[in-house]
Amino acid sequence: MLRTDNGTEYVNKEFSNFLSTNGILHQTTCLDTPPQNGVAERKNRHILEVARSLMFTMNVPKFLWSEAVLTATYLINRTPSRVLGMKTPCEVLLGENKFVVPPKVFGCTCFVRDHRPSVGKLDPRAIKCIFVGYSSAQKGYKCWSPNERRLFVSMDVTFRESVPFYGNKTDLNFMFEFGPTKSNEVSREGENDVRLSDPVEQNLKKMEAVISGSNPPVRMKAVTNDLNPNPGHGDSPVVDPRYKGSLKVYVRRKPRSQEEDPATTPKNSLPAPLDIVDVSSTSEIENDDSALNDMPIAL
Repeated sequence: MLRTDNGTEYVNKEFSNFLSTNGILHQTTCLDTPPQNGVAERKNRHILEVARSLMFTMNVPKFLWSEAVLTATYLINRTPSRVLGMKTPCEVLLGENKFVVPPKVFGCTCFVRDHRPSVGKLDPRAIKCIFVGYSSAQKGYKCWSPNERRLFVSMDVTFRESVPFYGNKTDLNFMFEFGPTKSNEVSREGENDVRLSDPVEQNLKKMEAVISGSNPPVRMKAVTNDLNPNPGHGDSPVVDPRYKGSLKVYVRRKPRSQEEDPATTPKNSLPAPLDIVDVSSTSEIENDDSALNDMPIAL
């Protein structure tokens, strides 16, 4: 019994006469019903998947699809299968599994030795070709020469398996390359930049420089609620042992611009006294707009 689809290679008068002569019953599937021939359809899918991977890896053009399918079948028949108990189909059918010739990378660049009598002493000794599979009739490799449009079958071949004949490899090859990628390097550089430009660390360095006295103190523009001269940054505040206890701020009673004329001021008069404000008992100090030029003195 033979079960096939309705392809014309199976459904024709000559093939039907051959089957009837040998006593073989031919059964076909219904129209547009591939599940009835599920085993064959699944195997066709497997072969096409392997053939596509062979072509995509080395950027082989589509006109060599037939050679890719033959090579995929050759490799599948010699690859262990879990269904067969990790045995190859050739081992199950023939009792042994061996390659007629050592396997090579499909679509790679190869050089076939030119044995034609017309080759002169100064002519090239080899022809640049593309490896397209294995010969089923001879013990040799099949190599296609696009320049001469000729197929060579020979054992005297030099292979460059890492060099594709048609352009570069596909972009999927980065999945098989080990090592740091550019994206990781960029992310590391970004992390370093953020770490170096952290405003918290810069502010801490500035505060340490002010406390040590290497740089002049920065003028205080505003007074916070707590008037803490030791602003903290996160979990690592800067602490100065000189600031202990209550903080007192001395503010001038009158600005310099509004000082009295020395001619009208008596000589024996004393300067205006200073008001002492205890910061520990107050929560906020308000300064008038006219006194913005005055700088409070903190002790």
